Amino acid sequence: MQPENNPKNQIDKNAPAIFVLISVTALLIARGAFFGYESGDYIYFLKPWVEELRSMTFIEGLGTKVGTYNPPYMYILNIISRLNVSDLLLIKIVSVFFDFLMAYFVMKIVSLKTKSLNMQIFAFLLTLSLPTVVLNSAMWGQCDSIYAAFAIGSVYYGLRERSKTAYAFMALAISFKLQAVFLLPILPMLIITNKIRLKDCYMFFVVYLATLLPAIFAGMPVDVALFSYIDQANYYSSLNLNMINIWRFVERVDYDSFRVAGIYMTGVAVLGLMYFTYVHRARLVNTVDFVRLAYLFAIIMPFMLPKMHDRYYFMADVLAVAIFFFDKRRWYVPAVTVICSYISYAYFLMFWVELVDYRFAAFALFVVIIIVLRDYIMSLRADPNEPTQQIESKL
Repeated sequence: MQPENNPKNQIDKNAPAIFVLISVTALLIARGAFFGYESGDYIYFLKPWVEELRSMTFIEGLGTKVGTYNPPYMYILNIISRLNVSDLLLIKIVSVFFDFLMAYFVMKIVSLKTKSLNMQIFAFLLTLSLPTVVLNSAMWGQCDSIYAAFAIGSVYYGLRERSKTAYAFMALAISFKLQAVFLLPILPMLIITNKIRLKDCYMFFVVYLATLLPAIFAGMPVDVALFSYIDQANYYSSLNLNMINIWRFVERVDYDSFRVAGIYMTGVAVLGLMYFTYVHRARLVNTVDFVRLAYLFAIIMPFMLPKMHDRYYFMADVLAVAIFFFDKRRWYVPAVTVICSYISYAYFLMFWVELVDYRFAAFALFVVIIIVLRDYIMSLRADPNEPTQQIESKL
C-alpha cells in the first residue's frame, strides 16, 4: 500500500481541482478577448441607459423608468453608472459571473444522474464552453445568463423538492427577463408530481414583488414597475427577429392575424404537453423526463411564438447539455440546438449574412424537438411492468 503522502497520491487527489482551475482560466481568457467589442445593443441601448442613470442621483435612478428592462437589471446598471470603471467591462463581467452560476446549476442537475465528479465537472465546463454562452455575455453584453441561471436553478431545487426555493428562484428569473416564462410551466408539473407544494406558491409573488420594492419606494409608479414588460412586448412588430423558427417559412403576411394565431398555436402546444404530463403523472418519476420536459418547454415556445429574438434559445441550449448527460444517445440534441442558435448569433454579431438557409436550420431543429418529444412520450407511456429505457446507467 502506498503511503498517503505519496506524491502520486497527492497528484491524483488534486488533479480535478487543477484541471478545473486551468480550464476556467482558459475560458475566462477566451471571454476577455471579446470584452472590447461594442455590439449595436450596447451602443444604442445599454450605453445610453447607463449615461442617463449617471446623470441622476442613485435614488432617482432607482425610481425613474429608463429603458425597457425590468427594474432588477436596471438596479445593476444604476450601480455600474456610479463606478469609475468602463461600463462596457462591468456589464460583461456581471453576465460572465452568471454564466458560471448557470453552469453550476447544470452541474447540480447532472449530479442527480451520476455521482461521478468527472462527469459533473465535464457538464460544468461544457456549459461554459458553449459558443452561444460565451458570445452572449462576453461579446454581446447581454444578460440572458442571469435569468437562465435562476430559472435552471429553480428546476434543480424543484427536483430536490425544495419547494420555496424553487418558487423564489423562478420569481427572480422572471423579474430579470420575461423570457424566463419559457420554463414557468415546469412549476405546475413539479406540483402535480409532489416535488413542490402548491401552498408555497406565495413565495413566488413575495419574491417578485420584493424585487420591485426599491424602484417603488424610490418613486416609480406601481403600475410602471409591474408592467415594464408591456413596453418590451410592443417594441417590435415583426413575426421573426432573426430567429430560426417556424416563422422563417412565412413572409409578407398580415402581421396582426398571424401574430395572434401564433400565440394561440403555442398555447395549445404547451397546454397539450402539460395535459399529457398530467394524465401520465404517475410515470413521471425519472429525473431524465423532467429534464426533457424542461427542454421542451424552453424550445417549443420560442420555436412557435412570433416576435422572437435570435437569443431566445439560450435556456434550450443549456438544457440540451443536460439531456446529453442523461441520455448519451442524444448527443446531437445539444449539437443541433446550439448550432442553430449560433447561426443567428453570427448573423447579428459578425457576418450579416445567413450562414445557411434558415429554413433548413428550422427544419433540423423541428426534427430534434420531435425526437425529444417522442422520447418523453414513450417514457411516460411505457408499461409499468417493463423496464424503462436503459439510459440511467453510468456514462
